[in-house]
Amino acid sequence: MNAQDLLARLQDASSDGPLDRLASLVVEHELSQPLESLLPPALAARALRAALEGWLASDTADRELASALDHLQRQLSQDPRTVREAVPPELPKMLSELATRRYSPDRALVLSILDRPPVRSLARALLLNVLIEFSRKVSAPVTENRIAKGFSGLAKFAADQAKSSGGALGGIAGALSDEIERQVEKRARDFADSALSGLFQQLADALTDPTRASEQAEMRVALLDGVLSLPLAKLGQELSRSDIPGSAKVVRKALTQWLSTRDATRELEGLITRIMERDGKRPMRELLEPLGLLDTFQDLGRESLRRRLTPVVASEPFARWLEELMK
Repeated sequence: MNAQDLLARLQDASSDGPLDRLASLVVEHELSQPLESLLPPALAARALRAALEGWLASDTADRELASALDHLQRQLSQDPRTVREAVPPELPKMLSELATRRYSPDRALVLSILDRPPVRSLARALLLNVLIEFSRKVSAPVTENRIAKGFSGLAKFAADQAKSSGGALGGIAGALSDEIERQVEKRARDFADSALSGLFQQLADALTDPTRASEQAEMRVALLDGVLSLPLAKLGQELSRSDIPGSAKVVRKALTQWLSTRDATRELEGLITRIMERDGKRPMRELLEPLGLLDTFQDLGRESLRRRLTPVVASEPFARWLEELMK
């Protein structure tokens, strides 16, 4: 067989042809290799670092990211569908089934997330506003305060006189009212401070109590339904309000500072090694077969490799290389 005959046979890209069988041999060889040999942590770490450094060094990276997100925002803003309508119908069903499963998180974990200084400050301010507003309604003039309707006629008369007096009596009444309001606000602040811990404790109890698992599931389903019911146009509007260019600069600066350290590659390699710690030494075949993915990967790998080899064996440089090899 001369070089031309061999080349013609290699260029046969039909199913189960010579090129297809060659692709199968390559795929089977790769499937017999351990994961860590196909993707060595050291090599993966260097490649990842090089890719990040290449992106960070690009003058157009920020603009490209902002342009892509701006295009996404315009598409969302013009889409009349909700999130539920935009995703495959099986996805909401799956998420709903997951949300209804009985699960109560650890109480200490929930409390450590909820009871943070910024959250506590916001809860304190909200609780304080409610208490002060309530106290003002309680201390309103008798004619406007439903709670004080039980006052006697004499007390009502005295209050009306104090309200209408422009002299010393009015001044005393005004000062007394201001002092009462200050005392109420002080007590409201003290109460809010002491009540917050109990509030967070009760909230953590409600979210983690196994006996209330059905209520917790209902809450998760309700939250999921709220997300799925969001209009895509609304999400587009929210995306437009975010500072994408500024956020990209922050991320870029942080990554640049980290990659400039001596330990960046070692830390990346350590992370990849930990990820591969359990299955890194097992052949790919053993990893894919229990998942039911072996046949899929064999078929897709063979097809992909055959398509990549086809233009190679059809090229003039390959023909010259083969002819020289056959001499």
